[in-house]
Amino acid sequence: MATGRSTGTSSYSVGSAPPEIIWTVVRGDTASFKAYVTTDELEPLFIPDWTIEMDIKRGDLVVATLYPTAIPDNTTPSTTDKIPGEFLVSLTAVQCDLLRTGDVFDIQMTNSTLNQVWTVAQGSFVIIQDITR
Repeated sequence: MATGRSTGTSSYSVGSAPPEIIWTVVRGDTASFKAYVTTDELEPLFIPDWTIEMDIKRGDLVVATLYPTAIPDNTTPSTTDKIPGEFLVSLTAVQCDLLRTGDVFDIQMTNSTLNQVWTVAQGSFVIIQDITR
């Protein structure tokens, strides 16, 4: 049994919930955002070492499994917006057309060499009807 040091506390909170994203998209449009991940020491994660996967669910039904685009880490200074630790999460117009408000998703990274799995973010969709259809 663990006891707290000089505080007498007998319960502790460890870990943290993944960031919660509410992703608003217009039905039938393309949609994307960039994610930036770091190590515990706040160093950019080397994205090529990881497999990135995003599942979208409606209730218990998996609506889609996507593989976000790994943006190559820059090794030399550049004028582009590609930075180490960054990857792109994107949906096509066809994929956005299938989504409904309330569909949920999570983004998971796996490094089989290190035997690590990490849920980077989770969230839900808000779908806005397209006026020009």
